[in-house]
Amino acid sequence: MNLNRIVFFSLLSFVIVSVSMSSCSQKVSKDKKVKKEYTLAELKIDDMFLQACTQKELGNSTEALVLYDQVIAMDENYAAAYFDKASLLFAQKQVQEAITSSQKAISLQPNNIWYRLQLSQIYINLSKWNEAASVYEEIIKLQPDVVEYYQELAEVYQNAKDEPNMLKVIDKMEKRWGISEEISMFKFRFFSERKQLDKAEKEILKLINSYPLETKYLAILAEMKMTNKDYAKALECYRKIEQIKPEDPYINVSLTNYYLIQKDRANTYKYLRKAFENKELDYSTKVQVLFTIYGKTVDENEDDFNKFFELLKVLSVQNPNEKAIFELLCTGYMRIGDFPKAVESVKKAISLGSKDFDVYQNLLFAQSTMNLPDSMIIDSKKAIELYPEQPLFYLFLGVNYIYKEDYINAKENLEKGVKLVVDNKPLMEDFYSNLGETYHKLNDFENSDKYFDKTLELNPLNYMVLNNYAYYLSIRKAKLEKAETMAKKVADKYPTNPIYVDTYAWVLFELGKYNEARKVMENIIDSKASWSQTLIEHYDSIIKAIK
Repeated sequence: MNLNRIVFFSLLSFVIVSVSMSSCSQKVSKDKKVKKEYTLAELKIDDMFLQACTQKELGNSTEALVLYDQVIAMDENYAAAYFDKASLLFAQKQVQEAITSSQKAISLQPNNIWYRLQLSQIYINLSKWNEAASVYEEIIKLQPDVVEYYQELAEVYQNAKDEPNMLKVIDKMEKRWGISEEISMFKFRFFSERKQLDKAEKEILKLINSYPLETKYLAILAEMKMTNKDYAKALECYRKIEQIKPEDPYINVSLTNYYLIQKDRANTYKYLRKAFENKELDYSTKVQVLFTIYGKTVDENEDDFNKFFELLKVLSVQNPNEKAIFELLCTGYMRIGDFPKAVESVKKAISLGSKDFDVYQNLLFAQSTMNLPDSMIIDSKKAIELYPEQPLFYLFLGVNYIYKEDYINAKENLEKGVKLVVDNKPLMEDFYSNLGETYHKLNDFENSDKYFDKTLELNPLNYMVLNNYAYYLSIRKAKLEKAETMAKKVADKYPTNPIYVDTYAWVLFELGKYNEARKVMENIIDSKASWSQTLIEHYDSIIKAIK
């Protein structure tokens, strides 16, 4: 077991802003006692204060400070204004002014714990540990039954390197609330760091005696014995744990380590499966167990995938320089649809030296869902440098040039890539359809029509191409009978899709079939409120043509 110090106190992590929010949310935290009558002057002051709170919450610090000063000018005893003002001043690095304002709030309401907590946080952020300790000592006098304040004070003394006072506070906690895991474990780690092993063991024995059915303390004692190579005593502790709770996670971790040292490979494997979360286990053994358990079923079994994926994430934290973990994480994130995380993972793998084709393919597929054309152009070029004979990367590059309206580069890369496609109809279809779009944008209608026709030869039911091709022909007033056939096929398939229906109607319009065009548009008239400007203009043109 890792005996490095792990501070068990946590409340000091909250920031000064979170403390200061209480005054606004609780209305003024009433600086004054409730009166039978509420004067207009008081109303005006409180209204001004609430305006200040609003500006503060909106992030308008300057405006808020002006308003707080106005409140104070109207009522110099308005404690909440000093309190909120202090947090803003501190955020603006006006440190002494923040301290003065906070102290003023405390002087007006000395029993207000929140005010004192804010001042302590200011001192903590400034690493003024002695001043912070003094404030916490006063807080404890006001509220001696709140354990968190003792914990925070102990941590302040710890940061001040005042270990005697820190231990005094901890002893006070133990006397007041009795033996607890948090206190004893902190002292255990404290003494272990200083190689005072007898005192450390005393703390663990105290917990074992107080909680005889709690196996994790026995596990800690066992590992202390392991450290001292007292293997017989260590195994004795482990056996006791097995008798009390055979499935206890601590015994699984400890026995994994024990049998590994003893070179008992069978038992090492047995307990390693249960102890995967042990950060001290070596990486290669964890990977071996992971694939032994889930390797053959992870693709078909959803529950196995979830377990496999969670363990992968644990491995990634424990082993941040293992590129294979991040390659697998990328695949997992793509499977659950978390594409930003997939990109983050595969970028990490690449930074660690991964250059596999699948890695770049996954990167570009994930990015394609995130509307990142500039990144995709850069990464597609990198992939082409590594794999110049792979057509897929030219497709990604060409498509993103289209998105950027750089049609010359789009054409160049799509033409290069399409020549590399071998026996892959879906990929060829993608190249053809995008070449059709590119040439259309370049007003090269002969090549545009050629590639759209090639697309439809491969897949006559590519409805997007059928729609776009028909619409482009209608704009050019070319091959309108062909456009009508294609557009009708799409509209029949998707009779409620406004874009597809509009294309069909507009082709009919260009053919002079105005009444038919109107009937087609009326099939979607119920959705007119959501029509685009183009659809509205088309419909108006059709109606005018009939009249």
